[in-house]
Amino acid sequence: MKNADLLNKDIDVTKAIEIAPDIYWVGYVIPNDSFQCHVYLIKNGNESVLIDPGSMITFPVTLQKISSIISLDQIKYVILHHQDPDIVGCVSTLEKLIPRDDVEFITHWRTQTLLKHYQWKTPFWLVDEHDWKLTLKGGRELEFVFTPYAHFAGAFCTYDKKTGTMFSSDIFGGLTDEFSLFAKDESYFESLKLFHVHYIPSKVILNHTLNHIQQYNPELIAPQHGSIIRKELIDPIIEKMRDLDCGLYMLDDKESDILLLNKTEDLLHKFFEDVLSLSSFELILRNLFDYIKHDIKSLTKMYIFKADTEEKELIFKVNDKSVFQEHTYALEPKDEESISYTKLLKHNNATMGEIEFIFKELSQKEKKFLDIFMEKILIPFSISFKKEISYESLREKSITDSLTSLYNREYMNEVLTDEMLNSKQKRTPLSIALIDIDYFKKINDTYGHVTGDCVLKELAKILKKETRKSDTVVRYGGEEFLMIMPFTDKIGANAKLERIRKLVQSFTFCEEKEKIHLTISAGIDQYNYEDDLQTFIQKADKNLYKAKSSGRNCVIS
Repeated sequence: MKNADLLNKDIDVTKAIEIAPDIYWVGYVIPNDSFQCHVYLIKNGNESVLIDPGSMITFPVTLQKISSIISLDQIKYVILHHQDPDIVGCVSTLEKLIPRDDVEFITHWRTQTLLKHYQWKTPFWLVDEHDWKLTLKGGRELEFVFTPYAHFAGAFCTYDKKTGTMFSSDIFGGLTDEFSLFAKDESYFESLKLFHVHYIPSKVILNHTLNHIQQYNPELIAPQHGSIIRKELIDPIIEKMRDLDCGLYMLDDKESDILLLNKTEDLLHKFFEDVLSLSSFELILRNLFDYIKHDIKSLTKMYIFKADTEEKELIFKVNDKSVFQEHTYALEPKDEESISYTKLLKHNNATMGEIEFIFKELSQKEKKFLDIFMEKILIPFSISFKKEISYESLREKSITDSLTSLYNREYMNEVLTDEMLNSKQKRTPLSIALIDIDYFKKINDTYGHVTGDCVLKELAKILKKETRKSDTVVRYGGEEFLMIMPFTDKIGANAKLERIRKLVQSFTFCEEKEKIHLTISAGIDQYNYEDDLQTFIQKADKNLYKAKSSGRNCVIS
């Protein structure tokens, strides 16, 4: 009888029901119980298969129905999808009743480690040791589908290739007020919804399981609980299931607000996916800010501080528009009415930094949501932050001149190439300046190289202090420096370098020891969108040469 025909007739559940060719439902309808448990039989001569034989509540009726189809000595295999009593409660009795010595219990090794404590005499046939397949007499083939943690670590499903029937164990199970052997329509989703939210640990695990099952394109899904699902309902129900918020009750041991837990679960899933898939810490920060702001609209800023220095150092600042990498000790003044929410970032019990959120306002419910969420992400977020600052530290050393703490020439090539491309694409001005200390050799010869190094370090501080955050100052080599000035034409660059030249001329270098006065010369060039990097630098160098030839202590553009 076709399962479609069964839906149009009154089903006599006191008898075995053939749900597919040679596959029978041999369960028992437990009166006034929403937790119905199904048992299935694959009739295959003297290699017949009993699937999830059930508890002692259902066993007397199940035994009667099996006997109406085959004799017990035809059962060769008993599949135990997991170890719960609603599946294995009757096995000790069943073992004594099957009159043959070659029966095998099919299960997963994780289930077997628990079931062995029953001390059954029947040997276990482990799916993981047999390439997840079993070929029965006559060529009928069963495939076993691993579905870990749905709901047990060793959970699996059984697929009958002949009929396309997927025996799905707890997956697709439902809690039903009224018994229905077959799901009538998509409304069955409401019955399975509560079952899965309670029993499946997380949405990620559920979707992993659904992906595996959907690959088989089953004709029929026969779960251990709830209702059997026909072909035309499988995909629509699966798509609804993918959005289920499972594992809510594992999130917090005190909170019982389902909507709050549901929101937190969604956010956690997004965050952990970012941590696992994104290589950019800045992008993780960008997304984290956006996720929280989606639920708490009053969020205005997020700060990330590094705490292994004498002062708290601001490393990142995030707002609605962008992520800024700061490396500064300064913070904007806060609105007196703003609310700060701070968590320490720790690794191996050592405090590495802080994450601080600034809100215009924060309700108790929003704070509770933030408390639950931050508690769950602090460890993985701290690990990501640790990796970021470790990477940044190594990278900073590789691109920094050890004497002056300015960027080195290798890094200059990288930055200037990017700025030239950006200038060309956006048609914005870009200028560079080559700066040289006048008569620096004389300083070294007169005062020695230690004093010469002192001069270089103090000049580097002046150049860095007098430039914008968007500018880049490089130690080009020896006593030469190069300044990259995006969004600056040669007139603006000339004005800036004139200001610096005058400042240097009036500055006393190495004041504690030698009290040295010196001057600088500079050559400027504005990018014309056609030159390559070397030509661009050579033009600035020619202007520096002109400045030197013109008597030094001047700027030529």
